Amino acid sequence: MGENWVSVKEFSQITGMNLETIHGMITRKEIKFKEVDGVIYIDTEQGSKLIVPEAIKSLATTGQSTESVNLNFVEKTISTILNLHEKVVASKDETVSVLKEENMFLKEALISVQEILEDERNNLRVLTEQLDNCQEELKFVKKKYKLMWGKVIEDYKPRNRF
Repeated sequence: MGENWVSVKEFSQITGMNLETIHGMITRKEIKFKEVDGVIYIDTEQGSKLIVPEAIKSLATTGQSTESVNLNFVEKTISTILNLHEKVVASKDETVSVLKEENMFLKEALISVQEILEDERNNLRVLTEQLDNCQEELKFVKKKYKLMWGKVIEDYKPRNRF
């Protein structure tokens, strides 16, 4: 079985042990630990093996016999719970990572859409200017046509024959 590591605070929450007891076990080297970036991590597999005798002692003091408690079963149960907890934490971290990647993708897509929108606005502005120029030119051509042919058309109108 591989090693699973949890921080001292998580180990304390999972096991219900206070931090002083855990630090005492660490200083006496009763528990396997490592320190990474100032944070102390405890091996959950070995930690569960240490907790089981404590649990049996507490059961014995409450009046239940230790014979009725299967040590391997309790040890495996605690180890399974700690492993499941580790998997839940890992999947939470993975989910957060996926959501961050998705947010970055959406942000990049939004920036791209904004750039396209700005390009389209520029194209619309240019086309509007061209349309205005064409309309002005059309007005000019109409005036020119009217000046050139207006008199001829008026003279050509058929006169009343009756």
